Amino acid sequence: MHLPLLQRARFQDVRVRPLLALMLLLALVAGPIAVAPSADAATKKPLDIVKIVYDPSGRDTWKNGHLNKEYIVLKNTGKKTLSLTGYTLRDNGPQRFRFPKGTKIKPGKTLTIRSGKGKNTSSTLYWGTKSYIWNNTHDTARTYNSKGKKLESCSYKKLTKKATKKYVRTTATTAYC
Repeated sequence: MHLPLLQRARFQDVRVRPLLALMLLLALVAGPIAVAPSADAATKKPLDIVKIVYDPSGRDTWKNGHLNKEYIVLKNTGKKTLSLTGYTLRDNGPQRFRFPKGTKIKPGKTLTIRSGKGKNTSSTLYWGTKSYIWNNTHDTARTYNSKGKKLESCSYKKLTKKATKKYVRTTATTAYC
């Protein structure tokens, strides 16, 4: 490659070298930033299972007040409001909760689904059952989008003090997903 003599002279000029070095440094630093995916792009699931209160304190009375002490908490980890119309939540058994039409959850907000009956609000929904959903010894919660694609699952086993590949950390009453 032949550069004209004048261009070669400028390149070797002492004033040009620091400028080129600075440009090279900026390209090296800014390059990875420009192509790095955002935190949202790394998040595969915008709907996260946060915790399950599977064995509320007290005796299992099968009364609505105690049923509602059993619940699961979901969180929108994305940057956009999620419409949960058609989404479902399941356990290991036959129980299935279908989110009511128009259910939305804003970014960073949580939504609690209680096992018993009650009046739905923007932050709390009710499964509407007369029985407990989550097994006291072990179970798995799974969320599915409106097309039936599994978004996440959270498996617990009572008194798992340290999370493993198979089970999340639990206490006597709560699974921390």
